[in-house]
Amino acid sequence: MPVPRIVAEDDGFMAVEDAGVSLTKLCGTNFVTTAEKLKACRAARHALARLHSAGFAHGRPALRDMCWDGRQIRFIDFEYFVPAEAGWLRKFRDVGIALLSALCRRGDEVRYAYCILTEYYAARRRQLQVFRVLCPVRNRQSRIR
Repeated sequence: MPVPRIVAEDDGFMAVEDAGVSLTKLCGTNFVTTAEKLKACRAARHALARLHSAGFAHGRPALRDMCWDGRQIRFIDFEYFVPAEAGWLRKFRDVGIALLSALCRRGDEVRYAYCILTEYYAARRRQLQVFRVLCPVRNRQSRIR
């Protein structure tokens, strides 16, 4: 799963490895190119699609909860996570929260939201590999009586 590794824990604390900079900070800085920001957004959609394909939902995947280390996105802050099979409603809620979080950014917010949404659905289509099977049903009774 796209989460940071736990490096230490005890009854009163838990420490995780550095997961990188949050997408909120990354998309808000002028020191990073737009191409790098869009690369991170594409990685975010892929990580969210992987999480959903495994049957889980983050609960509140705002941009501040997605960290980019230059190679991959990892999620933090699972305070609304439910350790049970996530249905379609919780997964759609995740996507909606990620989009609203992207739209709240100043500047190129629509570009980031669009990137997350389109790339998320493209990743889901590739991962699910759903094929329709046509199965004709024949009724021997006449429909006209």
